[in-house]
Amino acid sequence: MSSTKTKKNYVYNGLGFPIILEQATFRKIRGEWLLKLDVLKIADAVFKILPHKPTGLTGTEIRFARTHLNMSKRKFAEHLNVSHTSVNKWEQSEDRKAPIDPLTEVALRSFIKLQVNDDQDFSNFYRGIMDEAKNFTKENEGEPMKIAI
Repeated sequence: MSSTKTKKNYVYNGLGFPIILEQATFRKIRGEWLLKLDVLKIADAVFKILPHKPTGLTGTEIRFARTHLNMSKRKFAEHLNVSHTSVNKWEQSEDRKAPIDPLTEVALRSFIKLQVNDDQDFSNFYRGIMDEAKNFTKENEGEPMKIAI
């Protein structure tokens, strides 16, 4: 009798939200079938695909991203130009879609993507645009844009 078996699709909830593990391997230990997995490997894989999720991020997914980056709510909020209370509100939505502005979610997904693959051009653009965004709500105080033709 085999001491291992594979399940085609297994729903894993160990990160705080469900993910489907394809070809999940189980081992029989003391008569009980236990999932064989590398949690860090799974967490890294989920973090990499999170920016590409086709539906809105949930509170638990946002909390996962923040804790995966080992950031406080305040530090995470600073990177997104929001308050830490906003991050708290998003995370409190738990398994429901977070009450996050769509453009802020774009910034959040971009920030996560940036952490996965530090493309220097995108990195510089993102950091620059997020710094400039602090001025977007101010009245037109600056000079007109200049272009060379």
